[in-house]
Amino acid sequence: EDNGISCRKSLQVRGVRVSKGTLDGSPSLTVSWIAVSESGVTYTVWYSTSSGTTTEPPSGASVLSGIISASATLTDLSQGTTYYIWVAAVNGSDQGPYSLRSSAITFQAPPQVQGVSVIATVSRRKPSLLVRWTAPIGQDISYVVQYSA
Repeated sequence: EDNGISCRKSLQVRGVRVSKGTLDGSPSLTVSWIAVSESGVTYTVWYSTSSGTTTEPPSGASVLSGIISASATLTDLSQGTTYYIWVAAVNGSDQGPYSLRSSAITFQAPPQVQGVSVIATVSRRKPSLLVRWTAPIGQDISYVVQYSA
């Protein structure tokens, strides 16, 4: 078997996993994978909102290269958007095949509640509060109302 092909197969990245960042700050995704066994390897991550194929990113995908660990964080992403991710190992001028495509959706920040009003009443010596707000249109949302005495 040709050494170039066998080297490329030995650079195959497997076990790619994607996890969401937090709602704090801008949306992010953390990508991790099983490191290949060759020494001197770096990794390249491609990511896009276009799905490409299961084994190759689309042209124009964003690229992070020169990664020396088996994980990377993608930052400054759009909220509530699906991102498709591929990873490849690189050893010198040899690049292994792309990993199988992985994907994740970034967090969508919750909508802001507008027009909140609170009406305090006392009935039979029992105080009560009526809380009203304007719900965002066209969204299926549940609410949590918290108070402290």
